[in-house]
Amino acid sequence: MYSHVSLGRRALLAAACTAGTFPLCPRPTYAIDDATAKSPLIALLQTFLPNESMVAARDDDFESIAWNAPKRRGLSTERMTDAVNDGLREREWFVTGKGVPELFSNAFSFSDPDVSLDGIEPYCRQVRRLFDQATARCEVVCCSVTAPNTITVLWRNSGKVNVGPIKVDLKPYVVTTTLTTDPNDGNLIVSQTDNFEADGLGLLFYQIPFLRPFTVPAPSVQVLRQQCNFATCSLTE
Repeated sequence: MYSHVSLGRRALLAAACTAGTFPLCPRPTYAIDDATAKSPLIALLQTFLPNESMVAARDDDFESIAWNAPKRRGLSTERMTDAVNDGLREREWFVTGKGVPELFSNAFSFSDPDVSLDGIEPYCRQVRRLFDQATARCEVVCCSVTAPNTITVLWRNSGKVNVGPIKVDLKPYVVTTTLTTDPNDGNLIVSQTDNFEADGLGLLFYQIPFLRPFTVPAPSVQVLRQQCNFATCSLTE
């Protein structure tokens, strides 16, 4: 069962060490702002993310995003879900950072077990720094209204992430993202929470070619959709 599974950032640090090329000391050019780490280890890892000038973009769309675009207030939760679903399938902003600012409240906040930050633009920029823009994928399995003012997105993540000067291969995994809308702010998205269980050992094995066959990556998105309960955005046995 792959529901509520994601990748622990602690495991990324361990994987980089296993690769044998992790720098001994943080480099100033990899400093990162805005995100608040929830542990000293994550704070250390953040210092190794590349700055924006070092991120290789898939295209120039990111710099053309209108962060101050007029908000799309007044959408029902169902219509907001459709907008999120369409946007994610087109832009994959959970890994590319190419978000749709008009769907998000100015009070938007993000949190997972390792980091938190405020603002849709800072969130998108940090995502863009973390994920390798040439390989990272966000494949939507399910995007549904699962409770009042609540949108759940189940998605498959794969590709690589940036850790200092190296790129770490992700063992493909499934993420459950919960978006909350605020009826007092035109039903815009006000929060995002990513819940996960880390698979540090699987990630480490995935970096070693002869051990990779012993890992269990998430199935293809086509298989995941066959296993999905679309009313709850959860996977069945």
